[in-house]
Amino acid sequence: METLQVIELRVHLHCKACEKAIRKELCKIKGVRCVEIDAIRKKITVLGHVDRKAVTKAIRKTGRRAEVWPSYPTGTFWLNKHLIS
Repeated sequence: METLQVIELRVHLHCKACEKAIRKELCKIKGVRCVEIDAIRKKITVLGHVDRKAVTKAIRKTGRRAEVWPSYPTGTFWLNKHLIS
């Protein structure tokens, strides 16, 4: 059995209909347990026994493009410059 994955993606969402369409496609994927959509941050989080390719393919079916959500290790220059001021 696959391990439980947390997949975080950046997706440009224009309206509630976009959110609904994406949620509907993601929930069709076998193994998806939870879908969280943060329209303000343009972030989609999928929890389940799925792989990233299946999730991005489902999002592409809705006409949207998905990018990997950026993660920055603590202590990096970016954090020091942008978060600690």
